[in-house]
Amino acid sequence: MTKEKIITFGEIMMRLSTPDYSTINQSHSFLVNYGGGEANVAVALSRMGHKTAFLTKLPPNQLGDGAISHLRANGVNTDYIVRGSTTIGIYFLETGFGGRPSQVIYNRKHSAITRLELEEVDWDAVFDGATWLHISGITLALGKKVRAAAFRAAEEAKKRGAKVSFDFNFRRKLWTIDEARPVYKKFMPYVNILFASWWDAVTMLGIPQHKTNEDSSAIDKCLDVFPRLLKKYGIEYVFGTERTVHSATENSLSGFFFSMKDGKQNFLMTNPIRFNIFDRVGGGDAFASGVIHGLITDFDNPEYAVHYGLNTSVLKHTIYGDASLFSCEEIESFMRSNGSPEIRR
Repeated sequence: MTKEKIITFGEIMMRLSTPDYSTINQSHSFLVNYGGGEANVAVALSRMGHKTAFLTKLPPNQLGDGAISHLRANGVNTDYIVRGSTTIGIYFLETGFGGRPSQVIYNRKHSAITRLELEEVDWDAVFDGATWLHISGITLALGKKVRAAAFRAAEEAKKRGAKVSFDFNFRRKLWTIDEARPVYKKFMPYVNILFASWWDAVTMLGIPQHKTNEDSSAIDKCLDVFPRLLKKYGIEYVFGTERTVHSATENSLSGFFFSMKDGKQNFLMTNPIRFNIFDRVGGGDAFASGVIHGLITDFDNPEYAVHYGLNTSVLKHTIYGDASLFSCEEIESFMRSNGSPEIRR
């Protein structure tokens, strides 16, 4: 494994989840863990053998120390984390069961990362030797100071020729579509690899549907809008998933990618994998980490990347916590066991 330097930037939160599928109202105690979109990607990629570093701001107290210990225990470099303010973001997770879906309550409005100042970060040190930057829409939703740092990070990455991946991860509990739309549009020119759906392209970026409508299949919608999306913003790949919910504890998941080179479109939707769920949180982050690993392994082989991402995501659903903790050997063994093709060139 090459020792590239992957930077992820975002918020890591304390997760308080109900035990034994109980509701929040029923619970008198909570299970404690740490997680957050970009932190989960850093942990997963570190477990796959990559050199990762996480950038954020955390309070200089035991709660901040706990988050840092979680990252370090999973091999993530925490040297660039800024310490300051007094509050860590918290979210409460009520785990669904059967027909009852999971519920999330955020308590992160005044967390330390929302107090991050650009001058607190040694940008040259963070991006010295960096080859990849990963950010999500959740980070862009956290306020003006966080957005300023996200755009600065993207600028530093592009200046050094690093790839930038971006996961839409739109959260209605954090901001509205009208608030998010101009920010997403402004960020897109920095992006090489996009994790998004046709809905993101149409609703958030205003890419028109020319040949499809609401009754069209997801595949037809992707093939309709993604060519204009890639052309408009110069994006190299779009990756995403399609989920079928059979119950809160049983889903099916497919992965897809779209690219366009020399006017030729390349699209693949994988066969679905049906699986039981122990913990759904972080499934999208696991997919992103698997795709990033696949592209770092062979950037011109998106078929390999999408299958790697899909299997990483399915495996993540089988363990407690926000992040995938599986090695490449474990993921590839799972791919073989369920008949997923290991498309290597």
